[in-house]
Amino acid sequence: MGRKTVVDGAAGTWAPAVGEHLTWIRDVLGELDLPAARRDKLWSALRTVQTRADDPELRIAVFGEASSGKSTLLNAFLRRRLLPSSARVTTTVTTVLRHHDGAEGLRLRTTDGTGLDWPSAAFDTWAGGPRTPAADGLEAALDRVLTTDLALCVRDLEVRSPVRPLGDGVAVLDTPGFSVTDPGHREMAEAAVRQADLAVVVVPAVAAMSMTLADFLTGPLLNHHDRCVFVVTKIDLIDEGERDDTVEFVADRLRSMGITDPLLLPCAPGRALLETDAADGGTRPAGDHSGHLARFRAVEQRLVRLAAERRESAIAATVLTLLSQLLAAVEETADAQRAENRRAQRGLAALSLPDFPGFLDAWTRRVADRVNTGTRYPATNAAVGSGRSGLDAKVVAAVADEKIDNIREAASEVSGIVGRHLKKEARKTARAAARRAGDLLAAEAGELARDFAAQYGALAGLAGETPAAPVVPVTDLDLPEPDLSDVDAALTAMGAELVSVGNWRTGGGAAAGAVIGSIIAPGIGTVIGGALGAMMGTRGRDTARTQFLQKARPIIATAYTEVDALHTVSLQRIAEAVDDSVAALRQKYEAGFSDEIARLTLANQRQRVALDAAVAAAEGTAATARKRRERVAVLRRRTSGTVHAPEES
Repeated sequence: MGRKTVVDGAAGTWAPAVGEHLTWIRDVLGELDLPAARRDKLWSALRTVQTRADDPELRIAVFGEASSGKSTLLNAFLRRRLLPSSARVTTTVTTVLRHHDGAEGLRLRTTDGTGLDWPSAAFDTWAGGPRTPAADGLEAALDRVLTTDLALCVRDLEVRSPVRPLGDGVAVLDTPGFSVTDPGHREMAEAAVRQADLAVVVVPAVAAMSMTLADFLTGPLLNHHDRCVFVVTKIDLIDEGERDDTVEFVADRLRSMGITDPLLLPCAPGRALLETDAADGGTRPAGDHSGHLARFRAVEQRLVRLAAERRESAIAATVLTLLSQLLAAVEETADAQRAENRRAQRGLAALSLPDFPGFLDAWTRRVADRVNTGTRYPATNAAVGSGRSGLDAKVVAAVADEKIDNIREAASEVSGIVGRHLKKEARKTARAAARRAGDLLAAEAGELARDFAAQYGALAGLAGETPAAPVVPVTDLDLPEPDLSDVDAALTAMGAELVSVGNWRTGGGAAAGAVIGSIIAPGIGTVIGGALGAMMGTRGRDTARTQFLQKARPIIATAYTEVDALHTVSLQRIAEAVDDSVAALRQKYEAGFSDEIARLTLANQRQRVALDAAVAAAEGTAATARKRRERVAVLRRRTSGTVHAPEES
């Protein structure tokens, strides 16, 4: 057909600018601390943009709804009815049409990554056996790929034809029909327009500006209006007098969607194909069909010129998108690093371990308070004297009835009763206090170990380390057995004093009664004297008992007080032993961990300094990326002639 297009690619002043931006992005990706997945995605995008910038091939992507005339337009580019006009199976495959000097053919990649060429035995096996007649082999093979369930298994498809669609150095991308509800179509459309120099949007004159087309223009193509040209097809189906109005109606609708200066190219690809068929067959088309092929060729030439003009804008758009993606990644990383720094600051503030002496001081004070509270010895009558009422009953019983007759023996028995009671209660209370002290100290040592391990792990984590759990020391509590030797001495003295109470009276009541009886009634016999003696004896025992108890009870009370004082001394010795154990345990912690805590605290400070530096670096990179994005946006506006704000990723 003799069509030829000269493609300059990214030559001139634009190529160095693109290369400089891409080099800066490459350097940033090599130095900036980005999450691995985000960095890999940006590297992949960078390679794609770099490859696109280095490739001089012009790429024209064609978009359109079903029945819009898209396939007819593409066939008119090929001067051949190659592509099926409709597909029974909905696909998400973009078909690339390229010139090939050799034999025509297909190259595809399946969804499982297998590469296949047609014609080949491997293709026939995959497609279910050879069914393609030689006369129309490519058409039939393409029909099988696009209109059967095989379409669902295709990921990439390239059609190679000896015909040059739109000239040398031009690839045409046939995208799936519009479907704003199918995410696969939306993604394919966005991918196609990103790699295209020109986006050709097919608008059928007989059903111009459908809601689906409007949604697509405000969706996947929203940020690419500067690369859109609108080919109004099927114009031959509109009365000639209404064609200009139809084109103006489409332009008005496009302007209402924010496309300030839409470029519309009306044509009749179907009539152009008819004229091509007639020319190949040596016949002349009838009626007003003549001339459509010439007008269509003019449209083709305009499309190629537009693609070459918009190439710089297209590359700028890809660089702009990459810069926006990089900026978003840098800003997110800076935000994450700031948040990490704040978290580290809050975490460190919540720890008392970095002040290791203060941490141990607080524990020591807590142990002292709890042990002192838990082992405090109450007043005599409440602690050692908790059974005083029962003891008093035993003392009274010890001098009951005729037992008072032998006052020294009764006093000795009372002394034993009181001594055993006080000694037993003193020993029991002292040992209970020692057990409580031991239990409390063991519990506090365990709490210290848990608190230390938790804070140690947190401090190490804030410093970026994951050390093994520390082996904390254990407490060795060796509390003394209560020393009650002084109690024994006090009780012996009490016993001696009680026995001395009996010295004030000797003799029994019966003898006194006999003497008194004989004096009062000497003539009365033994019976009367005995009775009177018994009466006098009874009265004498009560008096003796009362007098004894009056003297004994203050002595017993004094013994209580003395034993209580001695018991307090015993508890003080227990408290001193607890203090010694606490001091020993603290010394073990200090000896084992002081240097490590100091090291971790310093490492944490260095980590925070590093985070501050990383945040500052990210903020600097983000500021540079914003400036570069503005510069690229200016270049894009200048090359496209359309005003655009910087794209956000």
